[in-house]
Amino acid sequence: MKKIFFNIASGVMFSLALVGCQDDFLNTTPLSEIAESNVWSSAKLAEAAVLDLYQGTWAGTLTREETTDAFTDQAVFTHPGRGVDGYTEGKMNPSGSYIDFQWFSWSQIYPFIRSSNIAIKQLTTNEGGLEAGLAKRLLGEAYFMRAYFYTQLMRQFGGLVLLTEPLTLESEAENPRSSFEATINQIIADVDQAISLLNDAPADKARAHKITALALKSRVLTHAASDLYDQTKTAGISTISSFANKELIGYTSGSQQQRWQAAKVASKALLDATTGYKLDYSAPASFEEAKQNYEDIWLQGDKNQDFIWGRLIESFGFGSRTYPGGNDWSQGPGMVALYHGPNGYHEWAGTTPTEALASKYSLADGTDFDWNNPDHASDPYGNREARFYSTLLFDGAPWKVRTSDVTKYDNFNEIQTGYYTFKDGTIVNGVDTRQGPIEDWNGSRTGYYFKKFMDPYTPASWPNDLQKVDAPYVRYTEILLNYVEANINLGDEGEAKAWLNRLRFRNGLPEVTASGSDLVEVYKRERDKELVNEDARLYDMKRWLEGPYSLDKQVQQILIQAIQKSGSGMTPANYQKSSSDFEYVYRPTDIVFENRVWKDQVYFMPIPQAEIDRDPSIQQNPGY
Repeated sequence: MKKIFFNIASGVMFSLALVGCQDDFLNTTPLSEIAESNVWSSAKLAEAAVLDLYQGTWAGTLTREETTDAFTDQAVFTHPGRGVDGYTEGKMNPSGSYIDFQWFSWSQIYPFIRSSNIAIKQLTTNEGGLEAGLAKRLLGEAYFMRAYFYTQLMRQFGGLVLLTEPLTLESEAENPRSSFEATINQIIADVDQAISLLNDAPADKARAHKITALALKSRVLTHAASDLYDQTKTAGISTISSFANKELIGYTSGSQQQRWQAAKVASKALLDATTGYKLDYSAPASFEEAKQNYEDIWLQGDKNQDFIWGRLIESFGFGSRTYPGGNDWSQGPGMVALYHGPNGYHEWAGTTPTEALASKYSLADGTDFDWNNPDHASDPYGNREARFYSTLLFDGAPWKVRTSDVTKYDNFNEIQTGYYTFKDGTIVNGVDTRQGPIEDWNGSRTGYYFKKFMDPYTPASWPNDLQKVDAPYVRYTEILLNYVEANINLGDEGEAKAWLNRLRFRNGLPEVTASGSDLVEVYKRERDKELVNEDARLYDMKRWLEGPYSLDKQVQQILIQAIQKSGSGMTPANYQKSSSDFEYVYRPTDIVFENRVWKDQVYFMPIPQAEIDRDPSIQQNPGY
């Protein structure tokens, strides 16, 4: 008797659309049922079918209130009860108890893999007689998207069920997981096909072409070479070392050095094929220029040359199939500022930075920030490196114009996360605190908010403050960092530092002189800061075996107490951040909001039990 392998085999064939112009190619209008043979004999419908694969990216890091950084030391999700603690408290199990991000989800990605397989099969034979150039480009995109989908799942689960033919509802449910090595090999084979087929495809920040495929190859091989997947490096982790099917979660043979060499070659191929943004400084950029450089990268989106591929809001639209909008304000990625912004702007503080992230940012001269240094502790927001000011909103940081109902609390448009005591004994809670006068339940628990990916020019106008900031899936700088990491692991510190210094100079920091383990630490923290909220830290934390470093500690907030000086004339009705008028005391303090604890099983995600019930040949990951 056959069992139906439903989630992997099924899914709507495609939400098809007649494709008009490039500018709105993913803002699709579904057609009624169309015979499959008609799809692949029509240039417009075939292109619509392939373009629909891009819906499986959702909006990446800008998809929802929770970002993957909230599962690491770098951020926390403000609102309990939504499954984030499944990660942070190690409570995940195969039946649920954790949040399932769409763009990394086993059950939600496999239908897109099936659609990729249909496209590959139809375009390879091209029985519909599509023009050869178009068929070649669409086939290259289908191979790329299949590789991308498998990469997303590989980073979560390790070895996967590898399907290269479209299963049907009548297919036998005997599709066990392949080894991790076979999974990587399949992804790279698809990427290499894409590179070949897309060699002459036009450059496009929304659609795959050769540069996009080269970048993905670097990401995949960098992950594959990492310590999480090498038995000698995980020997001390009992959950992994005692697992009977180690081939599913890492390499059981071969040389890690050879894998790093492959990652190095792949990364250099991308670096040689295109250029990044302002990486030609011979000395550190000025503070103001460095600050602008980093803001340009995330605010300019696809207009910035560092942006290789991502979701372009103008192209993808606010109401695409996998991120429906409507009802006047639920508009997907346009909601990012509303998702994460300060409550004093009627925004929701969804994911907010932790003090652990803030402390990773050095002083402007490259000196590590240290709360045990009295000078640092007395003015923690002064003289920090440029990216600190481009990434975070903190007490006293300038921000947007307040809405009219909030100006009575703040006329200066500055973030208020401190608590003020005036000479007459009046105590005022900052408007952006959880004890403030505006939607206190939406206040940050840490005293910080994200500035990165929040459009500073779109007024706060709840609930319609929609913005158009593109979501990057991969940037040139990530590949530069991959290249640095490969060189460090191969012992070529000179080459590693030369490229790392290009990045540091762009960000206004001095050159790196460290070596050995100190260089590794500098590199890791540089990567953390550069790729904040870009779906990087969670997977870097795992592949570097930094789970305990990242999550085995409580979240810290920054408590800010301001006492008015005797000569100050400020009043509770009209005050602002001022060291001339107030004495400030800053205290990093643990908050027991999530009982954060690291459990080694979290290095890999549990495969949903429903999938194993449908196909018992699928082996579960260790610890579940």
